[in-house]
Amino acid sequence: MKDKTPRDIAVDDQLRAAGAEGAQWLSAAGWGPPVTVPVQKAARWQQETRARMLAAQADESCTWCVHLLNGGPQPVVVHAEHPTHLVCRACSIAARPRRACLDCGGPAASASPADGREDVFMGPVAIYTRLRCATCHRADRPDRPDRPDRPDPLTGTFGNGPS
Repeated sequence: MKDKTPRDIAVDDQLRAAGAEGAQWLSAAGWGPPVTVPVQKAARWQQETRARMLAAQADESCTWCVHLLNGGPQPVVVHAEHPTHLVCRACSIAARPRRACLDCGGPAASASPADGREDVFMGPVAIYTRLRCATCHRADRPDRPDRPDRPDPLTGTFGNGPS
């Protein structure tokens, strides 16, 4: 096993701190405690979002809000509709009313997490999120066996919100 350098240890500590802060933030926002889901078992939208975000980081086309550059480790929010741009929590919250539905592309028209139309997955540092409009959200509920064209009922690791 490779010995960790002081830099490796510092990065690991920052990742743990950012992950803990993200879990606390989501819990305080009403999502409940995080549940660990391996990437291979996550919903397709989250896997695709993560893959696009990692590809943008690899080819250096990824952008981020200026708030991520200040204040030390903090959770990064990745919006499924624009995974090549990373944002801080505050910018994610502020963007919520203007975000698009990932399914139909129309306005999600969701101003609060309390309406239950935001799906969230949390990785070690990044919080992956998608919003859906009320129509697409209702159509994708697992209690709708009349919709076999919607085979991905897994929506997120933090709560389900009201239906």
